[in-house]
Amino acid sequence: MRVLGSRSWQIRLGRWSHSHDVALWFRAAERIDAPAGGVVPGSLDVSPLPVRSAPPDADLAVGWHAWWHAIVTMPPPTVPGPGMEFVPPEVGFGPPDFEGLAPWPALREIVTRRWEEAYEWHSARKGAALAAGLHIPRHSRENEVVSRVERELRRRVRPFLLDLVALPVLDDEVRPVPGGRYLVPERVYDGLAWPDELRTLVLRADAAAS
Repeated sequence: MRVLGSRSWQIRLGRWSHSHDVALWFRAAERIDAPAGGVVPGSLDVSPLPVRSAPPDADLAVGWHAWWHAIVTMPPPTVPGPGMEFVPPEVGFGPPDFEGLAPWPALREIVTRRWEEAYEWHSARKGAALAAGLHIPRHSRENEVVSRVERELRRRVRPFLLDLVALPVLDDEVRPVPGGRYLVPERVYDGLAWPDELRTLVLRADAAAS
């Protein structure tokens, strides 16, 4: 991010989000029929698959789709003003009650019963990633990509915000979400082709800011 005392560009990365991870874990564990498409990514990168606890149910897929769309379109947390209590935006989709799933009681029952398994998996994978140093910011790579775009355009990029959410999925597609957010498979973000992928997103964000 370039800071010059005025509006500038920003690339924000969210990684190891428990809300996203838990929802993806339940899709995998219960074999919920929610194939990739639109903002729904590919299969969760987990092996072996968790054991299914309930028989196939079409209502689970309906509820899961609503749950996933609510999570991926959720606004990022904001810093509260004086005297205001900080409430994470995902509070309705958190343990132990998962109140946001109330319209889908069958799904909510499974999630409230098994959420500790999902969180255990999430914590283990996050711990391994932190130990491997994957949490270290990569601002230099982002700056290099933006500088490359500016050389191509022969001007500075317009102020923009890219909100990236990295997901542990077996997918190679970067999926746009309305509002400048993108769902990025971790294998893509950590891969050698990411600078070219990011260049495309930066060009798109610059054009949208015109």
